[in-house]
Amino acid sequence: MPAIAQNQANYAAGEAVTNIFTSEAGQLFLIGGGGATLSLCIMLAFMAKSNRLRIIGKASLIPSIFNINEPIVFGAPIAFNPILMVPMWINGLVGPIITWFVMKWGIVPIPYEPFQLWYLPAPILAWVTTKSITGLLLIVVLFVISWLIYYPFFKVYDKQAVEQDLEMEGK
Repeated sequence: MPAIAQNQANYAAGEAVTNIFTSEAGQLFLIGGGGATLSLCIMLAFMAKSNRLRIIGKASLIPSIFNINEPIVFGAPIAFNPILMVPMWINGLVGPIITWFVMKWGIVPIPYEPFQLWYLPAPILAWVTTKSITGLLLIVVLFVISWLIYYPFFKVYDKQAVEQDLEMEGK
Protein backbone atom coordinates (compact mmCIF):
# COMPACT_ATOMS: atom_id res chain seq x y z
CA MET A 1 0.00 0.00 0.00
CA PRO A 2 2.78 2.52 0.71
CA ALA A 3 4.29 1.80 -2.72
CA ILE A 4 1.05 2.44 -4.61
CA ALA A 5 0.44 5.55 -2.47
CA GLN A 6 3.90 6.84 -3.45
CA ASN A 7 3.19 6.04 -7.12
CA GLN A 8 -0.09 7.92 -6.87
CA ALA A 9 1.61 10.94 -5.27
CA ASN A 10 4.39 10.90 -7.88
CA TYR A 11 1.88 10.69 -10.74
CA ALA A 12 -0.18 13.58 -9.30
CA ALA A 13 3.01 15.66 -8.96
CA GLY A 14 4.05 14.85 -12.53
CA GLU A 15 7.04 12.83 -11.33
CA ALA A 16 8.14 9.35 -12.41
CA VAL A 17 6.18 6.38 -11.10
CA THR A 18 8.83 3.92 -9.96
CA ASN A 19 7.45 1.41 -7.46
CA ILE A 20 6.86 -1.82 -9.37
CA PHE A 21 6.32 -3.97 -6.27
CA THR A 22 2.68 -3.09 -5.68
CA SER A 23 -0.35 -5.29 -5.26
CA GLU A 24 -1.71 -3.85 -8.50
CA ALA A 25 1.32 -4.94 -10.55
CA GLY A 26 1.31 -8.30 -8.77
CA GLN A 27 -2.24 -8.97 -9.89
CA LEU A 28 -1.27 -8.92 -13.56
CA PHE A 29 0.50 -12.28 -13.64
CA LEU A 30 -2.20 -14.10 -11.67
CA ILE A 31 -4.02 -15.25 -14.81
CA GLY A 32 -6.46 -17.74 -13.34
CA GLY A 33 -4.92 -17.37 -9.88
CA GLY A 34 -1.48 -17.93 -8.41
CA GLY A 35 0.73 -19.90 -10.79
CA ALA A 36 -1.23 -18.65 -13.82
CA THR A 37 -3.50 -21.71 -13.79
CA LEU A 38 -6.11 -20.55 -16.34
CA SER A 39 -4.16 -22.13 -19.20
CA LEU A 40 -4.02 -25.46 -17.36
CA CYS A 41 -7.73 -25.22 -16.59
CA ILE A 42 -8.53 -24.74 -20.29
CA MET A 43 -6.31 -27.69 -21.20
CA LEU A 44 -8.07 -29.89 -18.66
CA ALA A 45 -11.53 -28.77 -19.73
CA PHE A 46 -11.09 -29.12 -23.48
CA MET A 47 -8.01 -31.22 -24.24
CA ALA A 48 -7.86 -33.88 -21.52
CA LYS A 49 -8.51 -37.45 -22.60
CA SER A 50 -9.32 -38.39 -19.02
CA ASN A 51 -13.01 -37.87 -18.32
CA ARG A 52 -12.21 -37.11 -14.67
CA LEU A 53 -9.79 -34.32 -15.61
CA ARG A 54 -12.21 -32.88 -18.19
CA ILE A 55 -14.91 -32.65 -15.51
CA ILE A 56 -12.52 -30.95 -13.07
CA GLY A 57 -11.39 -28.52 -15.78
CA LYS A 58 -14.94 -27.60 -16.74
CA ALA A 59 -16.02 -27.21 -13.11
CA SER A 60 -13.00 -24.94 -12.46
CA LEU A 61 -13.27 -22.82 -15.62
CA ILE A 62 -15.56 -20.01 -14.42
CA PRO A 63 -13.74 -19.52 -11.10
CA SER A 64 -10.41 -19.55 -13.00
CA ILE A 65 -11.57 -16.79 -15.33
CA PHE A 66 -12.06 -14.71 -12.17
CA ASN A 67 -8.60 -15.66 -10.80
CA ILE A 68 -9.94 -18.14 -8.25
CA ASN A 69 -7.90 -21.28 -8.66
CA GLU A 70 -8.65 -23.30 -5.52
CA PRO A 71 -11.01 -25.67 -7.41
CA ILE A 72 -8.21 -26.66 -9.78
CA VAL A 73 -5.42 -26.54 -7.18
CA PHE A 74 -7.26 -28.99 -4.94
CA GLY A 75 -9.42 -30.69 -7.57
CA ALA A 76 -6.94 -31.65 -10.30
CA PRO A 77 -5.02 -31.65 -7.88
CA ILE A 78 -2.01 -29.41 -8.28
CA ALA A 79 -1.37 -29.43 -4.52
CA PHE A 80 0.84 -32.37 -3.54
CA ASN A 81 1.06 -33.45 -7.19
CA PRO A 82 4.71 -33.46 -8.28
CA ILE A 83 3.76 -33.39 -11.97
CA LEU A 84 1.59 -30.26 -11.81
CA MET A 85 3.31 -28.47 -8.91
CA VAL A 86 6.52 -27.96 -10.91
CA PRO A 87 4.95 -25.90 -13.73
CA MET A 88 2.93 -23.94 -11.18
CA TRP A 89 6.16 -23.02 -9.41
CA ILE A 90 7.84 -22.15 -12.71
CA ASN A 91 4.92 -19.89 -13.67
CA GLY A 92 5.03 -18.41 -10.16
CA LEU A 93 8.55 -17.22 -10.96
CA VAL A 94 8.39 -16.48 -14.69
CA GLY A 95 5.29 -14.23 -14.55
CA PRO A 96 6.60 -11.85 -11.88
CA ILE A 97 10.06 -11.70 -13.48
CA ILE A 98 8.68 -10.82 -16.92
CA THR A 99 6.25 -8.31 -15.41
CA TRP A 100 9.05 -6.63 -13.46
CA PHE A 101 11.30 -6.34 -16.52
CA VAL A 102 8.63 -4.95 -18.88
CA MET A 103 7.67 -2.37 -16.26
CA LYS A 104 11.28 -1.52 -15.42
CA TRP A 105 12.07 -1.04 -19.12
CA GLY A 106 8.96 1.15 -19.57
CA ILE A 107 7.21 -1.21 -22.00
CA VAL A 108 4.18 -1.51 -19.69
CA PRO A 109 3.24 1.41 -17.43
CA ILE A 110 3.68 0.92 -13.69
CA PRO A 111 0.30 1.13 -11.90
CA TYR A 112 -0.24 4.37 -10.03
CA GLU A 113 -3.76 3.99 -8.62
CA PRO A 114 -4.98 1.61 -5.92
CA PHE A 115 -7.09 -1.16 -7.41
CA GLN A 116 -7.87 -4.22 -5.31
CA LEU A 117 -10.36 -6.04 -7.55
CA TRP A 118 -7.92 -8.91 -8.24
CA TYR A 119 -10.81 -11.17 -9.24
CA LEU A 120 -11.55 -9.33 -12.49
CA PRO A 121 -10.68 -11.34 -15.60
CA ALA A 122 -7.04 -10.72 -16.54
CA PRO A 123 -7.58 -8.57 -19.67
CA ILE A 124 -9.95 -6.21 -17.84
CA LEU A 125 -7.64 -6.06 -14.83
CA ALA A 126 -4.67 -5.28 -17.08
CA TRP A 127 -6.53 -2.48 -18.83
CA VAL A 128 -7.73 -0.89 -15.59
CA THR A 129 -4.39 -1.08 -13.77
CA THR A 130 -2.04 -0.11 -16.63
CA LYS A 131 -4.42 1.89 -18.84
CA SER A 132 -2.47 0.65 -21.86
CA ILE A 133 -2.58 -1.69 -24.81
CA THR A 134 0.84 -2.96 -23.77
CA GLY A 135 -0.69 -4.10 -20.48
CA LEU A 136 -3.19 -6.16 -22.48
CA LEU A 137 -0.38 -7.54 -24.64
CA LEU A 138 1.52 -8.48 -21.49
CA ILE A 139 -1.45 -10.61 -20.40
CA VAL A 140 -1.53 -12.35 -23.77
CA VAL A 141 2.21 -13.03 -23.64
CA LEU A 142 2.04 -14.29 -20.05
CA PHE A 143 -0.91 -16.54 -20.94
CA VAL A 144 0.95 -18.04 -23.91
CA ILE A 145 4.06 -18.59 -21.80
CA SER A 146 2.02 -20.24 -19.04
CA TRP A 147 0.41 -22.47 -21.68
CA LEU A 148 3.81 -23.51 -23.01
CA ILE A 149 5.07 -24.23 -19.50
CA TYR A 150 2.02 -26.28 -18.46
CA TYR A 151 1.54 -28.20 -21.72
CA PRO A 152 4.20 -30.94 -21.41
CA PHE A 153 3.30 -31.55 -17.76
CA PHE A 154 -0.41 -31.64 -18.64
CA LYS A 155 0.27 -34.31 -21.30
CA VAL A 156 2.14 -36.51 -18.81
CA TYR A 157 -0.53 -36.10 -16.13
CA ASP A 158 -3.39 -36.70 -18.55
CA LYS A 159 -1.75 -39.91 -19.73
CA GLN A 160 -1.42 -41.10 -16.13
CA ALA A 161 -5.03 -40.14 -15.39
CA VAL A 162 -6.28 -42.11 -18.42
CA GLU A 163 -4.36 -45.15 -17.19
CA GLN A 164 -5.83 -44.71 -13.70
CA ASP A 165 -9.33 -44.33 -15.16
CA LEU A 166 -8.91 -47.55 -17.14
CA GLU A 167 -7.61 -49.32 -14.04
CA MET A 168 -10.66 -48.19 -12.05
CA GLU A 169 -13.03 -49.35 -14.80
CA GLY A 170 -11.37 -52.78 -14.83
CA LYS A 171 -11.95 -53.30 -11.10
